[in-house]
Amino acid sequence: MLRRLVIAPHMDDESMGCGGLIAKFPDECTVVTVADSGATRAAEHATAMAILGCTNFLSLGFTDSHVGDDSAELVRALDELVGDIRPDELYLPYPSLHQDHIAVYEAGMRTARVSMSLDHWFSPSVLVYDIAVYDVNLYPSDLRWNVFESLNEEQVSKKVAACEAYQSEIPTENHPIRSIRQLAAGIGNVRMMPYAEQFALVRQVRL
Repeated sequence: MLRRLVIAPHMDDESMGCGGLIAKFPDECTVVTVADSGATRAAEHATAMAILGCTNFLSLGFTDSHVGDDSAELVRALDELVGDIRPDELYLPYPSLHQDHIAVYEAGMRTARVSMSLDHWFSPSVLVYDIAVYDVNLYPSDLRWNVFESLNEEQVSKKVAACEAYQSEIPTENHPIRSIRQLAAGIGNVRMMPYAEQFALVRQVRL
């Protein structure tokens, strides 16, 4: 089994970006959220994890909307986390509009570095996942969606249900979080699959 670590800025990002992957490989995935978003969201998160079948999840407890205020502390926390889990695949959020997403992406990329320290874990594969809520990008990058994880009906249904568990985060009927199945179908159909999630491969070391 691979060890897969999904690092999410907030509780809900993991389900929107990697919910299908988690449902497909629940025993291989550890989900870590960086921000503490309060008791309501934590309860929704626990429900979402149960729907996806993931039992390995935790929160680092950084302040919501301010996770990047101390970037050195954030990198240190992720270094320690990655050193404990030693993932084969590290999943980071796309650095889109939200400041927390940018901070977690940047800190995660630093954690993925080759280090002078012998006890620093070097994740062989690093991928960036898509969160469709943000349609404006402020961060210039050369990231391209070039890895596509196929999903079946059961897996995409679990992803949809996990996203719907976050009722406190759904502002209106017309919102991307209510279009999870359609988005997965759109990504998959043009690649000859019923459903898929998309990722940008940053690094892959084949062992």
